[in-house]
Amino acid sequence: MKRRILAGVFCAAALAACDKVKEIPNPLPGGSGSNKTAGDATSPTATIDAYKAAIASQDWQKLYGLLSAEFQKQATAEVEALKRDLAGGDDATRKSAETKIRGRGMKPEQFSQGAPAKLAAEWVGMEIMKGSTRLPRVIKETKAIKLESGKATVDYFDPEWKSGTLRFVKENGMWRFAP
Repeated sequence: MKRRILAGVFCAAALAACDKVKEIPNPLPGGSGSNKTAGDATSPTATIDAYKAAIASQDWQKLYGLLSAEFQKQATAEVEALKRDLAGGDDATRKSAETKIRGRGMKPEQFSQGAPAKLAAEWVGMEIMKGSTRLPRVIKETKAIKLESGKATVDYFDPEWKSGTLRFVKENGMWRFAP
């Protein structure tokens, strides 16, 4: 009886330690495809799948929903700064803002009329389409996932087999891309 109790305590302690840091090598052979939902709490792979689907359909609002609150805040701040530069800046500032906007494949007129949150979603989407340094356009295969109490890093390969790393945070039970 004493052995069973000790074994139970040992197993509980081991499981608690495992939940602190997890290394998941090659989480899903051949890519990050999974049948898990976007709200899956165990791994960011479902978020990556939703990200791929959002890019494929160019659904920038859906993609924006996969970003952490901090990431969304940064994107909205970028859009608001561009709106200010377009509306009240000198000629050089206005032309610089117009160049940045056109560089992403958007029109300056959108910024004078659009709501910052909606523009921020498209701004991030167009950043990805133009070749972002923060988020890849294509994730060919996930290499490894490291989970550590509400944060995660995912090592991945792009189509040229160059590796990269994405950071995630867990917000409201869902893994979201972190800046």
